[in-house]
Amino acid sequence: MNTIMMQHCLFKDGYFHTMDTEDECYRYMGVTDGRISYLGDTRPGGYFHECSLEERHVFPALIDSHLHLLYTMVLQAGSCVICEIRDGRVVPDTLDGVRQKIEEVCKTNRSKGIIVANQYIVSGIRERRMPNRQELDQWTEGRKIVLYNIDGHSSSMSTALMKELGIYQEGCDGILTGKDHEFIQGKVMESIGKAVTPKVLARGVANFTNLCIQYGIGGVCALDGSGDVPEDKLTRMLAKIASHMDIDVRLYPQFTDLTQAEQYRRYQSTPRVGGCGVWEMDGSVGSHSAAFYSPYRDTGTKGACYYTQEQVDDMLRKADEAGYQISSHAIGEAAIDRVLDGYARVQPRRMHRIDHFEFPTPEAVKRICAENNLAVTVQPGFSWIDRHYLKSYEQFLPDALIEQQVPLRTLMEHGVCVCGSSDSPVQEINPFDQMLGMIDFYRPEESLTMYQALCTYTKNPAAMLGEERDLGTLEVGKRANFLVSDQNLLELDRHTIGNVQIRQLYLDGKACRRKKGSVAEFLAMMAGPGHKI
Repeated sequence: MNTIMMQHCLFKDGYFHTMDTEDECYRYMGVTDGRISYLGDTRPGGYFHECSLEERHVFPALIDSHLHLLYTMVLQAGSCVICEIRDGRVVPDTLDGVRQKIEEVCKTNRSKGIIVANQYIVSGIRERRMPNRQELDQWTEGRKIVLYNIDGHSSSMSTALMKELGIYQEGCDGILTGKDHEFIQGKVMESIGKAVTPKVLARGVANFTNLCIQYGIGGVCALDGSGDVPEDKLTRMLAKIASHMDIDVRLYPQFTDLTQAEQYRRYQSTPRVGGCGVWEMDGSVGSHSAAFYSPYRDTGTKGACYYTQEQVDDMLRKADEAGYQISSHAIGEAAIDRVLDGYARVQPRRMHRIDHFEFPTPEAVKRICAENNLAVTVQPGFSWIDRHYLKSYEQFLPDALIEQQVPLRTLMEHGVCVCGSSDSPVQEINPFDQMLGMIDFYRPEESLTMYQALCTYTKNPAAMLGEERDLGTLEVGKRANFLVSDQNLLELDRHTIGNVQIRQLYLDGKACRRKKGSVAEFLAMMAGPGHKI
């Protein structure tokens, strides 16, 4: 296929699925100066160049509505994975196996910087716990290391790292959950950032861009920054980098201090704030920090909300009055109710978000279905993986709570703006992993159709961002952001969705090129004109 894109080009010999409706599809699409200028079944005249798509399928470029860009680029470029799923089981599945893996990492990584170990699966380890500080000290011979549970809401740290962060106390075991974990991640990232070089950044930008091209992702919502670090130089650096990237980035600075968030407004296309970190109402199931009214099955404890109702009301009111679109993490039913109550008191002036919305009560579902200015951002791929491999819900939650998972189909059929996302680096950025979780949902009666699943990555996030005039569907006048696929994505099912082949990603009518990750390439990118994020 000819991927050379001209400013005035007719794309032909393809199937152009607009996503405005499930069945609307055309055979020709014209692009002029980066925007769609023609859609139809009759070949138009007046286009200087033509590009044959050889009977492939075209869809709007996908939008990932919730990921952590700095962590994805920097951590993925310089971290290690502890546990993997092989042949249906977690490997390693014992603390001794984890010890061996960490000792191997230490042998190959002789730098004095922090070791970042991702994807520890506590529910798949026989001992059902994370290694403590003393064990990490022994395995690493006293080096700085942080080990993250797979859901990203609990961690284990060595003595050396805890002392560097200023959180060491005698008698502590180094295993952090809840607020103790969530509200120090800026300090952890600051420590990691000491080893960030232009070479690391170049590799991280290239890896991320190439993954987006591979999966047809044209835009992402980046939830980055942490209120526990006043300066947060890394997030300021990220904003500058994002404003030069090929992929569209929409930044949500994770600060409750709006004076700290204010400095990013000059970069933003629309003022946005929130996400995870200090904007979290609770944690996660795997870390026993999601806030429920019922106790966990295995411990008998209840997760607690991180903020009082008065604090939540104040946070939401100030951000809404200052003109920000707000994103707030809430997984457990108690946390969801708290943020819903806060939004009800604020009576928002614009569409805001609740991220995850994983275990709402039936009453919470009724409330959000009655709203027209709240979007929910979901990651059903994690639920799918848990049901088939991790089994943390079965181990930790009462049966009634498991059946209370977010009713995807009910929300969609009531017109709720449901947006799909990966929560990368918690999960891989692959959007079809999340769509698999949608069409083969934990609660089968709440599974989505493939068209509905695609809407959560196209027209819905465009509406959530307030950019439906430019993105989300293929329509005359909109930006020519689209993917080209061998398969008709609307015909995918749970057996075929894992074999999707995205041939090309176009942004503003131009084919995105894979990056090599060199420092020269990175510097050339930064020297170019910036754009709003």
